[in-house]
Amino acid sequence: MSVLSRKLEHMFENIAVECPVGFLAAVTELLAKLPAELWRTGNDGFAGIAAGVDALSVQLDCARVGLVQEAQSRGVVSESSSASSTDWLLAHSDHLEPADAARTVDVARLCMLPKNQVMAVAVAGGTLTVRKAMTALRQLGQVEHALEPGRREEALASLTLMAQTGYDRHVIAVGRTLMALVGADRSLENNEKALSTLSSLRLCPLANGMVAIRGQLDPESGAVLTAALDPLSAPTPCEANGGRDPRQADRRRADALVELCRRATAAGGAAPTTTKAQIVVTIDYDRLLGAVRGSGTTLAGQVLSPQSVRKLACDASLIPMVLGSQSQPLDVGRTKRLVTPALLAALWARDKGCTFPGCGRPPQWSDAHHVRHWIDGGTTSLLNLALLCGYHPPPRSAGRYPHLGPPTRPHRCRHRTRRHLANLTCQGFASQT
Repeated sequence: MSVLSRKLEHMFENIAVECPVGFLAAVTELLAKLPAELWRTGNDGFAGIAAGVDALSVQLDCARVGLVQEAQSRGVVSESSSASSTDWLLAHSDHLEPADAARTVDVARLCMLPKNQVMAVAVAGGTLTVRKAMTALRQLGQVEHALEPGRREEALASLTLMAQTGYDRHVIAVGRTLMALVGADRSLENNEKALSTLSSLRLCPLANGMVAIRGQLDPESGAVLTAALDPLSAPTPCEANGGRDPRQADRRRADALVELCRRATAAGGAAPTTTKAQIVVTIDYDRLLGAVRGSGTTLAGQVLSPQSVRKLACDASLIPMVLGSQSQPLDVGRTKRLVTPALLAALWARDKGCTFPGCGRPPQWSDAHHVRHWIDGGTTSLLNLALLCGYHPPPRSAGRYPHLGPPTRPHRCRHRTRRHLANLTCQGFASQT
């Protein structure tokens, strides 16, 4: 840190301590000028600005939790005319939604409990959003009654780590995996049965002629629909738009749903299927046979009970894979010029999507390519194949693609989540069964 940086930090610390309201007003005023001054920044500086804005947003989110805790402990809320802490926060936060205010107050209350010290430290440090903190605590609440003495803190630490490094859906996946490992026999299966009763779909005609679709699906049904829609909702390169698909993601999914229905209607009782519409689930073989405890995980991170995996397997082919210690496919056992369904499934499980550095497109939007082309003597094997999306086609010259192969810098959360779920078993949670 430079001398100037130290002086600025010391100056801001003094201002923040002596007059926090003025400090926040000054920072707000300076941030308001940022968009108009971005023209001064070189192209290589935008990534750092995006990261800084993200870190600031999370820190402000967590600072609001600390504000509520202090206001409650010092009687500011009880002495006000507000009926609750949520009402007090809303009264002084013009832009805060009621649901967000309630979530902030809940996290503030839960983090004051000694048993949630791990989460409290993470929130105080501004290392995760309030939304993900609440998700982690709710997931823990579903399994803590079944945990052995002394394991609650370890489970909370695992959920907190995932909340710090993954998305909200990944935190939910960790919670459901814990349910499968430490809950009662068939607890995840029973939970899925309960969720299936909540499945719904509404078609609501609108005044302008459009039809609004609203609903929710249980995990198994969601996995089936996702597998069917993903290949059809992939971006289609367009020369007229600089190679990019002008449609937004929600528009592509709507088009995919209509196309799926049209194909099924045209095919009658024999709807066509494609390799890319398959559901890839990784599950321990013993768990699959027992169908009592444990869980399987789809490529999208959905956690399914062994019974749901068995039901899906009744309508699909089983492709055995040999997995390594980090659950990466090591062998599928066939060599052909064209990529077989088994090899493609193994690629999906290994690469988790396009391997071009920084690309986050899912595997259903990607195609298998030879690292060393078949015509140049390359084999059709896992070691010589990699996924690339349509926006990142391999170069045609020389038949060699240096950037292909197992990703050395995977997209955020892609492989980290899979290792995190696998580590839950290694940490001994499964030994409680």
